[in-house]
Amino acid sequence: MSQTQPKYSGSSSDSGRAQRWTLGDVIDFEEAEEQALSRENAELVLLEDGKALSRVFPGQKCAQIPRPKLFHAWLALVRERDTRLFGTSVDGVFRVLTVASWLVGIVLGGLAVPAYLTYNGEKPINIMVVFFGLIVLPWAITLVSVCFSLWVRGAPSKGGIGRIVASLLSRLSPEWRESWKSFTRVLSDHGKRVAAISAWSFFGLTQQFAFGFGLGALLIILFNVLAVDLAFGWESTLNVGEEIMHALVIFIATPWVWFWKAGVPTLEQVRDSRFSHLAGMEATVVEATRSWWPFIIGCLTFYVILPRFLLVGVARWMSSWSLSTLDFRRTQDIALARRLSGPLFQTDDPSRTGHLGDVAEVCVPSFTRNGTWSLLLGEGLDTDEKTVCEQVENLLHGKIQFVARVEIDYADGNHQALEALRKTSDGVIVAVPADTNPVDAIAGTLNAFREASNSNDNVILLFGKVQRQDLWRRWIREKHLGFDLLGVPE
Repeated sequence: MSQTQPKYSGSSSDSGRAQRWTLGDVIDFEEAEEQALSRENAELVLLEDGKALSRVFPGQKCAQIPRPKLFHAWLALVRERDTRLFGTSVDGVFRVLTVASWLVGIVLGGLAVPAYLTYNGEKPINIMVVFFGLIVLPWAITLVSVCFSLWVRGAPSKGGIGRIVASLLSRLSPEWRESWKSFTRVLSDHGKRVAAISAWSFFGLTQQFAFGFGLGALLIILFNVLAVDLAFGWESTLNVGEEIMHALVIFIATPWVWFWKAGVPTLEQVRDSRFSHLAGMEATVVEATRSWWPFIIGCLTFYVILPRFLLVGVARWMSSWSLSTLDFRRTQDIALARRLSGPLFQTDDPSRTGHLGDVAEVCVPSFTRNGTWSLLLGEGLDTDEKTVCEQVENLLHGKIQFVARVEIDYADGNHQALEALRKTSDGVIVAVPADTNPVDAIAGTLNAFREASNSNDNVILLFGKVQRQDLWRRWIREKHLGFDLLGVPE
């Protein structure tokens, strides 16, 4: 990521309206955010990005801009300088799949129907075979797609769904096949969030295909009704009477029987259209065999086309809802927003319970003397590790058992430190540069350290100006953190 600031193509008019997120945007944002926060010079680069965004949103501070809007604008900056991001290509693939699902469904529906409507004159078209082939089977496929979508949404392994999505999409582009490893890694790393959004997209594709299939089948049947003398009948080896068959037909035709009487064969037509191999076609009545096609039209309309049309709408609405309600309150999102805003902290700004106040009472430390400690070194601490350990041991009259470097405003980036804290009963010391601004993300990280530790001894050690200690005391009081505060002057 270069520090050279590119021009942003957005205008001031764009800043006045919220940008709509897409699945490709989410994929690129997850990757860009992880890369940005993991860089050594992240503070400097993101501060420059924040300055560029201030020109996109004139008169507004980054902290005042809704995060979906802010992060979407930031993503546009990153995309201009990082051509390896492929989210826009993913969106393009889904647009192609959307059109293809409709067209392929219509074509296959049109091709499948002739197979069901073919008969040689010796026996009529079996109405039950047509019903199961055009109505029941597509719903069985739909049930499978629903189960798959639910599994995708709740898949316990984010890597698993990432590999599945990567495998599907990589086969659609030679360029993506060449960068298979990188593509798989990105979707595997961020598959958990991608899965929750893409589940409805994949479900929508299946329903669009099913809708197209039903529409193609309906058009071909109507054409055959006009051009071919279709003869439908029913047969069964079981001792099924005409009354039972007619009752089943009326039950199936419930959605339209009350306004379209011709869409349901009468009891007499059901009786006269029953086929027997011994009796042959002569035993059936022509008018009775012709009475079944409106029933098939009704089934396709009310059990295939209309429900699929509604399900496509639901899938699109749920997909849009998932994107419009993206949660940008995670600790890494807070850390990104903080870096884009720059090192600004106003003590007179209202907080959750009012103002931080003017002075915080200096409390007597409650930690155990001469204890053992786990030392966590916050980012930005210039003092070398050996010197910090010596100062801590002299100040607390204890012994350092474990040392790790942590990101104090990025709790999710401290997995190793959290795991180490869970395995020890030592106290926790978090060494922080005094000029670090205390923000909500830091409170979340400190709480994560405290909850992971098996000790009640928790200390924040500020290295720097004494004047900053009172600010941190007021903030600790505001956030109700269970930490003692000590300072090491410059």
